[in-house]
Amino acid sequence: MKNKIVLAGNLDFLSLADIFQLLGANASSGILRIMSRFSPEPGIVYFTRGNPINGSIGNLRGLDAVYSFFGWTRGEFEFRQEPVNVARVIKKSRMEIILNGLKMLDDGLIENFGADRVQKKIRDSQKNESAKTVIRGPLVDYMHVVDEEEFYDGERIVEEGKHGNWIWIILEGRVDIVKESPRGPLTALKIGDGAFVGSLDSLMTRGSRRSASAIARGNVQLGVLDSQRLSREYTAMSPELKNVMTSLDRRLKRVTNRYVEIYTDPDMQEYRLKNVRQLIKQGQAENSLFKITNGKAFIARQTDHEILLFSELEKGDYFGNIPFLDIGHEPYSASVFASRNLKTSRVDVEKLQQEYEQLSLTFRNIVANVGTCISATSMIMRNTFMKTER
Repeated sequence: MKNKIVLAGNLDFLSLADIFQLLGANASSGILRIMSRFSPEPGIVYFTRGNPINGSIGNLRGLDAVYSFFGWTRGEFEFRQEPVNVARVIKKSRMEIILNGLKMLDDGLIENFGADRVQKKIRDSQKNESAKTVIRGPLVDYMHVVDEEEFYDGERIVEEGKHGNWIWIILEGRVDIVKESPRGPLTALKIGDGAFVGSLDSLMTRGSRRSASAIARGNVQLGVLDSQRLSREYTAMSPELKNVMTSLDRRLKRVTNRYVEIYTDPDMQEYRLKNVRQLIKQGQAENSLFKITNGKAFIARQTDHEILLFSELEKGDYFGNIPFLDIGHEPYSASVFASRNLKTSRVDVEKLQQEYEQLSLTFRNIVANVGTCISATSMIMRNTFMKTER
């Protein structure tokens, strides 16, 4: 199975951002080669468990090389499953790289090879990266799909504040995740093929309350997941893994609520980061995972001028390195601050990893989708916040 081409195609059909999301959602390890008639040699990106760890083209290495590839809008690509024996020099999350790369391309900081005038006009008409970046999921696992439903443009699949337990996977089309705010509806994310509509909370709580609306944009084909089967799988998990799942679900909801706050009033975070101490510094290597047993922890990122709060964690939540997931927060993309009364217990990550790997592909895909949405919402929040700083 090694050294085998498992994905290949044309950049006109599948963009670099889509390729990154597909490889990330499937936790793929191997080497991505990108070929263009504008370059005498291929671009190389190395992936480990779905995360880009290094890249090269000419004299460029690491992130500089990877960002340059977002300008390759014409060409071919191939991804091979093969051993990756290079050092990890890229510490940013996959979604942060995607959003930054697309923004740099639109800002003219990356040379665009192969774009025609029509494509450039379309890109120039799009005001910000959140308007055009669609979050996609892995290849669809039909083992848990029990029915299909179609929704038409503008139809609400779920409505914020209403109750429901269904989870869908998007088979075709695009769905907007929308939150109500004092300034009106705010589109938090746009999700596409392979992504999930509905939260993990739907499996944990009977008649759970929807935290956001999901609205079809264009005609959308959804696969209805077997919620009873997924619920049984969740019930069979160890208490530790269940708690990690619920904590991830809460973190996504809190990050989304923080985005609404930033959108409404960027100064609302001021009081929360007073009288705290730093536990994990942004960019610091950290292999441990901690459970909060008392007090609070705060996930925050250093921007150009000040610190941006992403999420506030409480008793029962987890922070540190989740071995099977990159959520674009700590340790590499955010710091962890603690209240004075914070107490924690250390989690056996090896045992957690082993149990996670025994889950069904669909359940692992749902968890990966939660992580991707946390990362993407955080980066969109950061870009919104940075605009208000100027």
